[in-house]
Amino acid sequence: MKTWQLLLAAVLFGLLCSIVILILASRPGTEAIQIQAVERAMLQFEIYGEVREPGIYSSDEKNLRVSDAVALAGGFTDQADQVNSRLTTRILDGDKIIIPTPSQAESTLTPAVRSNLPELIDLNHASLELLMTLPGIGEKKAQDIINHRTARGSFQDVADLLEIDGFGEKTIEQFYDLVMVGQNGN
Repeated sequence: MKTWQLLLAAVLFGLLCSIVILILASRPGTEAIQIQAVERAMLQFEIYGEVREPGIYSSDEKNLRVSDAVALAGGFTDQADQVNSRLTTRILDGDKIIIPTPSQAESTLTPAVRSNLPELIDLNHASLELLMTLPGIGEKKAQDIINHRTARGSFQDVADLLEIDGFGEKTIEQFYDLVMVGQNGN
């Protein structure tokens, strides 16, 4: 190819690029993208017993604790047993919270009744095999529970399972009547 042919090809290429740029620049502007906030699902729970305004409450807060629910319900009555109200327990959607009086909290099961109840599984001490008896828990999830308590220390609440990948609110809702956490890991 001769020099004048290369020069002509370069000029034609430059002209073609200029035309494309002009066409693109002369198009009407695109509309601005509108971002809408996604509405968060409301957490609903019931609170009864020794609170000033018992009833059904809703909150968009996801890390709500029993102490927050008591505040929403107007606070404790004078008869409330604040010590045994488990104020740091995380609330899940659909939970029913009952704030006791001291006499309600002190009531115990007789040995005859207790012997008929299933043994609760202590998340802080249960073996792999025992954890695998829980609904929906296979060997991997049971090992994840053991690894979590080994790495981060004892569970303080059943809701602490939410910190483990693969555990959601629906999964642990099934466990509240089946498991427990010993005091300070004991």
